[in-house]
Amino acid sequence: MGIELPEYARVVRGLPCGDHAYRKLLPRIEESPVRRRIETLKTPFSQLVDRAIVRIKIRERGYCYVDVNIPAITVTEYYYRNGNDLDLYLDLTHELTHLRQHLEGENIWEHSIPYVDRPTEIEGYAVAIEEGRRLDMTDADIMSHLSNPWMSKEEIGRLLDNIERFITEHPL
Repeated sequence: MGIELPEYARVVRGLPCGDHAYRKLLPRIEESPVRRRIETLKTPFSQLVDRAIVRIKIRERGYCYVDVNIPAITVTEYYYRNGNDLDLYLDLTHELTHLRQHLEGENIWEHSIPYVDRPTEIEGYAVAIEEGRRLDMTDADIMSHLSNPWMSKEEIGRLLDNIERFITEHPL
């Protein structure tokens, strides 16, 4: 994925471990078209970003997730320092969507629904994939972005079908 990112999508990488305002990582996020997909009438984008905290956490495996107990977006230090620029940007927008969902009372950890069928995950991935396409991600780039250790190829295919349905049913 050799895509040149616009300024608003460039994550500031020099922050230490700890808690930071979302804007410290993505200072120009409000310029991003992704805001139209994330904000709701209940939660305007500016208010969400003003409230959002990102915790860069040392000695943890994985990528990003929302810790509903804080609430904050947690990103592992390794991923923050070494992850692909586009993937990190898309993951931070995906997790910002989950933070908004949580603040609006949705259960983002609904384990009774398979991960790839969970409405909150489908929306989060739809935000990321729609933005990725806008930034010229190829189908192969999208499959790479969706691939992770906890999903089979079949599950990734089902997730992609769910994402496509969500984007079609919720046009901007």
